[in-house]
Amino acid sequence: MTAIAADPKIKAGGTELTLPGPGSGFAEAGDKLRTTFFELLAPSSNRLLSAYVPEKTLERLNAGRSDELDIYAMVEVPRRAEYSDVTPQAFEQVLKGVEPSMGKLQLNVGELQQEMNTRLQSLGTKPIDIGHPEMLGGIFRKSNAAGFAMLLAVKQGEDRSDTMAAGMAVLRVKQRLVFAYLYRKYESPETVSWVRKNLEVWCDAILAKND
Repeated sequence: MTAIAADPKIKAGGTELTLPGPGSGFAEAGDKLRTTFFELLAPSSNRLLSAYVPEKTLERLNAGRSDELDIYAMVEVPRRAEYSDVTPQAFEQVLKGVEPSMGKLQLNVGELQQEMNTRLQSLGTKPIDIGHPEMLGGIFRKSNAAGFAMLLAVKQGEDRSDTMAAGMAVLRVKQRLVFAYLYRKYESPETVSWVRKNLEVWCDAILAKND
């Protein structure tokens, strides 16, 4: 079994952050997969800090099989704000700006799709078509974190089409602005409940590790 330390320590803006995964069954992907695979899934405006998958999925990815990514998570930092100290007041302003912008994700998703397909094309991989997100509203809001949920249709080629339940959180960790994303293939309303619950638990764990 190939597993990476569950709580990697990674620097963001010169500050060392401890970033646990979203549950005990998850492992961090490691440098190779993070830079060759998961960075394809992050927008160029963000820098990927860590990526997590269930341990069995990690074994499959390390063996070169990436056809089924049913559950995964990523932590990113906005490049333009990576070295900025975020005060509680500044973080509150960020949250006030996030909620209205969630309605503009349709445009952002289109830009992300184009960006991802440019990268995938260079690797000879089938292009991805990302559908319009269905916003499911806020999950939680706390002094140093807020979470949101959505459904996202993803199609790759002619033979694979899935809907992903996605959770996105904005966190203030050691005065750094951090984004956490948790995805799971949609199978029933329970999938959304799982994402909602585990995103909040994960964010609480990240904040606790860096208190």
